[in-house]
Amino acid sequence: MGSGRSKATTIAATAALLLAGTAIPASASEYLTLRSSSWSYVDSAAPKTAFVNPAGDAPIGAKVTADHKKHVTKSYFTFDLSNLRGATVLDARLTTGETAVADCTAPRGTELRVTAPAKKAPTWADQPRELGALSGRSDPAGCPAEYVGWDAEPQLQQAIDAGRTALTLVLRLPDEQQYDPRFGRTYRPVLSVSMQKNQPPTTPANLKTGQHACADAPLVQRGGAAMTARTSDPDDYSFSAEFAWWPVDHPDRRATGIDSYVNGTEAYYDPDAQLADGVTYAWQVRAKDSLATSAWSETCRFTTDFSAPATAPAVTSTDYVYEVPGKGGIGIPGDFTLDAGGDTQIVGFQWQAGYTDSGYVAADRPGGTATVRYTPRSDGPMSMSARGVDAAGNSGPSGDYRFFVARNGPSMTCTPARAFLGETRQCTFGPHGTDGATEYVYKIDDGAETTLPAGPEGTATITVTPTDVTKSYDVSVRARMTNGNLSGPGGGRLDVDRGLPVIDVPAGTMVGKPAVFTLHATLPGSVSFTYDWDGGEPVTIPVGPDGTAQVTIVPETPYSHWLNAHTTTAAGLVSATEETYVSVATNGPVVTSTDFPSCCQGGYVTTPGTFTFSSPLPGVVSYAYSLYGGESGTVPAGPDGTASVALTPLTTSTQYLTVTSTFADGSVSRPGYYSFSPKSAAPPLACDLTGGARPGQVVHCTLTPVQPGLASYGYRLTANGETGPDVAVRPGTDGTGTFEFTAPATETRMRLSLYAWSANAAGQRTDTSYTSFSVDPDARAARPGVRAV
Repeated sequence: MGSGRSKATTIAATAALLLAGTAIPASASEYLTLRSSSWSYVDSAAPKTAFVNPAGDAPIGAKVTADHKKHVTKSYFTFDLSNLRGATVLDARLTTGETAVADCTAPRGTELRVTAPAKKAPTWADQPRELGALSGRSDPAGCPAEYVGWDAEPQLQQAIDAGRTALTLVLRLPDEQQYDPRFGRTYRPVLSVSMQKNQPPTTPANLKTGQHACADAPLVQRGGAAMTARTSDPDDYSFSAEFAWWPVDHPDRRATGIDSYVNGTEAYYDPDAQLADGVTYAWQVRAKDSLATSAWSETCRFTTDFSAPATAPAVTSTDYVYEVPGKGGIGIPGDFTLDAGGDTQIVGFQWQAGYTDSGYVAADRPGGTATVRYTPRSDGPMSMSARGVDAAGNSGPSGDYRFFVARNGPSMTCTPARAFLGETRQCTFGPHGTDGATEYVYKIDDGAETTLPAGPEGTATITVTPTDVTKSYDVSVRARMTNGNLSGPGGGRLDVDRGLPVIDVPAGTMVGKPAVFTLHATLPGSVSFTYDWDGGEPVTIPVGPDGTAQVTIVPETPYSHWLNAHTTTAAGLVSATEETYVSVATNGPVVTSTDFPSCCQGGYVTTPGTFTFSSPLPGVVSYAYSLYGGESGTVPAGPDGTASVALTPLTTSTQYLTVTSTFADGSVSRPGYYSFSPKSAAPPLACDLTGGARPGQVVHCTLTPVQPGLASYGYRLTANGETGPDVAVRPGTDGTGTFEFTAPATETRMRLSLYAWSANAAGQRTDTSYTSFSVDPDARAARPGVRAV
């Protein structure tokens, strides 16, 4: 009894893990619960009646009813085993539950026995033969017991092995208790089997060598012997297939390979690397899980051929030749002959023409010829290549043939040849040469294709009235030739005069000055101009009787501008847009200076220079000027409209001068700009040292004059980044300035920097000269010399 409870506990625990999603090790087996598919009972009080799937619980044993009639019963339960064909039962526990007990003090003696197969439902008078009883019954303490179980593994396995698709069991009391009402009981009307089972994979079927069915026994090229088969496993998602192959005349050289896969149904193995050329092989396959193996499949065969043909086919054609302009055309088929040159290994040809057309054609005999009828899809130079193919599909070297396809697009003639937008023209399509035409397929730009039947002469005419200035009016047309194919493209672009207006730009266009532009219409029937200045708000004005109109514009800014204009007819046709570039001169003043020219370096820093202002327009009363970082002011204009000012640059940096003109009406011009670069006036500096100085050494220096109007010199020392005071130096009679200083007394090495300048009587300093020395306590006595900057 104890062992039965242990098995039930194990199965219940495993089922709970599966339901909870807890991972368990991969296994070939499957856990499942199988429920009885039908039930019935027999009653001694109705010996010839079968009670099949009745309502209520399943009775067993004796019971006396109110009419003092005694009923002795057994209950039968049938399981459907059709899905367990070939299974191995690893564990099985059959359970049910009591629903009523006549006397809980009476010991439980319930039995579960297998019955012989029966063709009809049992009755008391016709009961099926009872076979072995299930063992391992569990007897829980509860009464009625919620679960009563038996070991079912042997009985299930015996039924499956016998090939039975159904199993019937009888629930009953032993003979010594069956007729005593004290032992009577009822059970739930269903039995359940919690089981672990394994079924072997199916025997592989649908075997193929490459793309060939097993019965084909194909000849295969290198890489063409991949073996596939379909198989499955009823209760395992992970299993493998074992392939075996061997030379037919050497079965002792059997080799094997494994394909392991998950959730798959097609097994695959490619033995290519282990195959020899010119050998006939046999192969078969079986499927395996970790517990069982299927039977071997049927046996297939294939023969290897790994040697490609050695001959490059010759390709020739009389319909299409290499000479220009060539023959045929798009849509005109031609014959091409492929010749294997007697190489009997070649049984067919793989050919390709252009980039898109290819195919296979069989030779008339091994080593013979074949004809490809090819219809070109494009004109101009083309080529066709062909490779010889043997019976296994091996292809040899390529033979190439170059040819030229003539253009055969239909012609198009339009009357008139050129016309304005909105004017109608007739365009006639004609066939190319003797190709003929039954109809034409044409489209204009990206519009839909239209089919037009050809007339008796093979021509057709369309009427076109271009109205949209944005369209190209490209006509593309192909003829349906008398052979039923479409020709190459023909047609062309309609020559449309889009009525581009003409714009006259006046000379001397200037900021702030009214400029009159004359617009000329060219599109017949134009009634208005629409123009814009630099893409601004469009303005529409009428076209005059002479086809022109004038537009007055006062430019607000100088330099590059655009005037755009188109015309519109009374019928609403819009012409092309003329986009005219307009260069606008500035009305700002012009600045000149001979002292400080803009082209190159001028006078010295701190030296005044004369700057002259002039205007391209009359009526100037004054000029306002500003030197960036320096002087600014206003100067009146002279009778000739010019003015001059003296400006003094104080640095060698590039100087920027901005000037505006003020006119008699109070208006102010655009700015005029002028830049210049003064020369340095820094005095050259020379000192009597060529190297470092010793602490306390006296250093003598000389400054040479450069600055016009020089009045004084100055210098300062900077020691280790600490700046000393400015020191003035009086010029001598020759204009030079001399001074001396004593190197600091120091016990450590230091750097001494010297800056020097000159100044005029107004105190305006020049830019500086610079030199530096090292002061070194360990230095030898400095050699006399001169250091100049």
